[in-house]
Amino acid sequence: MAERGTRHRGLSARLGRLFALQLTVIGIATLIGIYITQLVVEDLLTRRALVLEAAHFWTRHEANPDQPLPDTANMRGYLSLGRHDREGSGNGQAAEASRPTLPAELLDERPGFRRVELGQRSRIIHVSDRGEARLYLVFDADRVSDLAFYFGTVPLSIVLLLIYAALFIAYRWSQAALSPIVRLARQLEAVDLDRSGSVKLDLEALGDSADGEVATMIDALTEFTERLDAALERERVFTRDAGHELRTPVAVFKGSLDLLERDAKRPRQDRLALARMRRTVQDMESLLETLLLLAREESAAFSGKATGISSLIREEVAAMRTLAEQRGNRLEMHCDIDLRVEAPPQVVRIVVGNLLRNALTYTQDGKVEVVVFNAGIRIKDTGAGMSHEELANAFEPFFRSDSSRNAAHGHGLGLSIVRRLARHYGWTVEASSEPGRGTTVTVGF
Repeated sequence: MAERGTRHRGLSARLGRLFALQLTVIGIATLIGIYITQLVVEDLLTRRALVLEAAHFWTRHEANPDQPLPDTANMRGYLSLGRHDREGSGNGQAAEASRPTLPAELLDERPGFRRVELGQRSRIIHVSDRGEARLYLVFDADRVSDLAFYFGTVPLSIVLLLIYAALFIAYRWSQAALSPIVRLARQLEAVDLDRSGSVKLDLEALGDSADGEVATMIDALTEFTERLDAALERERVFTRDAGHELRTPVAVFKGSLDLLERDAKRPRQDRLALARMRRTVQDMESLLETLLLLAREESAAFSGKATGISSLIREEVAAMRTLAEQRGNRLEMHCDIDLRVEAPPQVVRIVVGNLLRNALTYTQDGKVEVVVFNAGIRIKDTGAGMSHEELANAFEPFFRSDSSRNAAHGHGLGLSIVRRLARHYGWTVEASSEPGRGTTVTVGF
């Protein structure tokens, strides 16, 4: 369930990521807008204003050489007449005395725009020539930054906050609209079809706060759950009843075999046929016991008491030695710990028994090894093995490879039952195989 919840994110998480992405994009766009505003105000507009101011001054200066220099709260003008300033004349000296003194920092400035530090403040200067005269316009850059801040940054920041507030309100409204769907999805994710018992899905409280579309979905799911419960119940009843009903003919068949096998004078061919019939009855009996156990496990929960399985595994290994000898196999067991699991003893017997029987059946004149370690059991054989394609389908019900059909009899349910029980108790089953080299199955508790 945890893995499924990790893979499939909820609607609320997706919605949150969508709004977070929108906020990020809007925030980046606003920051870019603020930067562009700062650039436009400080550079483009300021430069344009200084160019126009310089052109206006030169026009007035040509008409009136005594035209006053620009002198405002944000801008100051300086004029250098070149050769006239150096030669000095009566009028020139009077004009120079009336003009502000050019700061020494600007003496080496050439025509164009620059940003300089003047009087411990940042200034934007524009230098232009007209003949031998040179005009210096000095603009207070800090004032420009203030203008850009108040007329660019502040309005855009307010707009950004308003957009954030609108998106947050829209997000909350969307959450409220999707809340029934999100809660419905969470309840559906919480349903575990691998566990025993009926499918519990109580959607009555959810339907009270749902709109028309969600209410229709809830009604459909409720009906589907009831039909699913009915199907599961029919399966459990059939498994239980079929198992009980088949016990009687199997018992009769076993009794008849016992009587037939008492006649020691029977021909060899008859004795071989009876031996095959005995193995078939034993397989049928084991299958019936498994079906009955599965039916009981579906209807009754396990108490949770841990079971020591090392002795159970030894008993199963001892019970399989006859089959091992018939197939010419060596059956070995390695167990140095007392492994305990939270499962009924019958379940452990069925899992180990099916794996052992499967390994011994498809191994001829070889070796089957059972290893009990601290986290599970491993059963390894040197039998026929399986290809990659066959191994992928080995745990499917009634699957039997072509080689196994010719090598031994069986129903193709052993590994399927092992996997079903493992899922029921939260165990892991891993298998590896190589044709002609054998198969290894590991059950992790």
